[in-house]
Amino acid sequence: MELNQWATRILSADTLEEKLLEPAILSDDQPGPALFWDEPTRPPGLEFQKHARKDKLPPLHELAHSDKRAICLHRFAGHELLAVEIMAYALLAFPEAPKHFRRGVANTLREEQEHVRLYLHELKRFNIHLDDLPLFRHFWAYTPFLRTPEEYLSVMSLTFEMANLDYAPMYGACFSQHGDQKSAQLMERILRDEIAHVSFGWNWLKKLKPAGVTEWDVWMQSLPDRMPPKRAMGTHFQEENRRKAGISDAWLASFKDSLKN
Repeated sequence: MELNQWATRILSADTLEEKLLEPAILSDDQPGPALFWDEPTRPPGLEFQKHARKDKLPPLHELAHSDKRAICLHRFAGHELLAVEIMAYALLAFPEAPKHFRRGVANTLREEQEHVRLYLHELKRFNIHLDDLPLFRHFWAYTPFLRTPEEYLSVMSLTFEMANLDYAPMYGACFSQHGDQKSAQLMERILRDEIAHVSFGWNWLKKLKPAGVTEWDVWMQSLPDRMPPKRAMGTHFQEENRRKAGISDAWLASFKDSLKN
């Protein structure tokens, strides 16, 4: 199956099985013209809902209660499904990007599909299905700003996924503290994969940026005006996880300086 056919099926899928379709063989011989997908089709019960104040994630001190942990895991599953769709968006939006870049996006998409499956498996322990709680547009709202590979890498890999280098260990430690080792182990798996995803984004930003321009400057120029740099971090900045992803000292120094403004 061609990458663009796979991406189209994911974005137009009205069943979760189709969203998680994983062809045995993928080719990229006919990427087609650039297509900027407006809104993904969603299965019944998984449509985007309007986010209200009551839909905030439970505070950490409430995660001793299994129903509160289930809410968090459900929300994270929703985030992973969004990542699947945004990566499918990228495959359609950037047909002229380097083949190795597109193959890397496809491989990351497969991992995000697996993350969805892993969360769904965990949710079974809590007797929760994906359509039991509302899902939100969240990250998809930024797709109109993803018009170049550099913008995609800056927003998706080096902002949303980078923030997970803080959130995943934070929630993992909290789940472990409350005796939920299975959920904690899942967060460890998510963290390992996200480090690799951030590394992919970093390495490709270095390859695609103009000569003589720093990674920091390209990243800042590629972020939408409504997205401050601090969106690339969680509650507690985990510098070591960024170093594991290969982020440079210079970029980290500029990022920390930006937080002072």
